[in-house]
Amino acid sequence: MKKLLILVLFLALGAGCAHAYDYQIEAGAGTKRLVTGTKIPLKMAEPVTAKDFETGDMFSATVAQDVVLDHSVVLPVGTLVRGNVKAVDKAKRLSKAAKLYLSFDHIVTPQGRQLPINAALSSNFKLTLDGGITTGGNYGTAVAENWEETCNIVKNSTNWGITAGDKAFPGAKFILTPLAAAGGTVFGGGYFVVESVVDIFRKGNEVIINQGQVFGIMLLSPLDVPAN
Repeated sequence: MKKLLILVLFLALGAGCAHAYDYQIEAGAGTKRLVTGTKIPLKMAEPVTAKDFETGDMFSATVAQDVVLDHSVVLPVGTLVRGNVKAVDKAKRLSKAAKLYLSFDHIVTPQGRQLPINAALSSNFKLTLDGGITTGGNYGTAVAENWEETCNIVKNSTNWGITAGDKAFPGAKFILTPLAAAGGTVFGGGYFVVESVVDIFRKGNEVIINQGQVFGIMLLSPLDVPAN
């Protein structure tokens, strides 16, 4: 009788393990795995700016193009993706540009399931070495741009003197060209000085992500998406 009872318990335990094993197979068969490195195109659902957003503020985006795996759509267009602002550096004086750091929290499947996601920006933005969105630029950049514009002013003025001289009368360009070049140098030099002083007090460029802007993210760890 004792041996019979042990045999019954053994069979019952085996049946339970087999059921659990079958359940795991069914669960695995019912998901599609997007591997690390998979790129997902997103479209921003609302405007996000470094000026108006603070650390912790939420934002949302939608999948901009079907994500397909093995000829099956894993994430259809319109799938919701939620995230938050991880950090923000506001634009500062001395023309220092803003920086905006985004974190992606989870995907909401069409069936309403929330799937945690680990991803980073991958395209359509100028990124800093630590992953922040920026437009770039500081006081040194602003001064360099001012100098480039000054050179263009002198060049355009000189070219105007040559063209106008050719149209006036023979030899006129030898008179107008030096005068135009001198005028361009004076005007360009004034422009350079004034703009370089203003750039000391001017704030840098803002980071603005418009509603509807398309960009890419890349998975940093696998994502298992339920098939149903």
